[in-house]
Amino acid sequence: MENLTLRFRLGRIPIEVEPLFWLMAFVMGSNLRGPAIVLWVLVVFVSIMVHELGHALASIAFGARAKIKLHSMGGLTYPDRQLTRSQEVLMTLAGPFAGFALAAIAYAIPMQFPAVMASPNGALLLSLLVTVNFWWGIINLLPVPPLDGGHVALALGGPRRHHAVRVLAVIVAGLVVAWSVMDGSIYRAVLFGLLGYQNLQMMNRTARA
Repeated sequence: MENLTLRFRLGRIPIEVEPLFWLMAFVMGSNLRGPAIVLWVLVVFVSIMVHELGHALASIAFGARAKIKLHSMGGLTYPDRQLTRSQEVLMTLAGPFAGFALAAIAYAIPMQFPAVMASPNGALLLSLLVTVNFWWGIINLLPVPPLDGGHVALALGGPRRHHAVRVLAVIVAGLVVAWSVMDGSIYRAVLFGLLGYQNLQMMNRTARA
């Protein structure tokens, strides 16, 4: 699997894309057919890359180096040094807001270039870009570590409030699981079920410490 990992650089930022990333993207869009699933995988790749570049560029602005890895559960950005609490919050928020910016651009394109909407694939591409970057960004801001909203909650709360953040994360994850089951989104239900369980484990670990 290591030999199949895609490695390249964008400027000073080294990037790795693991093979399971592509499999994850394909499985998530498995209800689509033909060119639509190709567009879906492309949108997932571009959207997560833009999100992680938001993190990485913010890290660089704060004087750190950063590398990006796309994996089966999404993406991670690794600054090479510890940031201050305020820098950590801004760096974390830069990811979803980079996605919101991409969604806004995709939403505005038909207003400037209406001919794009005449093509079914063009219309689908822009629709997917708006949907993925806006709604995934909103979900990613929920206060559930290791989502970005969870990292922000941990940073703002400080070490003394980590347990309270974990309790909130378990509650929010449980609500999202219930919503996802009613909505028929099995992937989202499984994802937040795992996230809730991880936070419950962290709660128990800190309670025993």
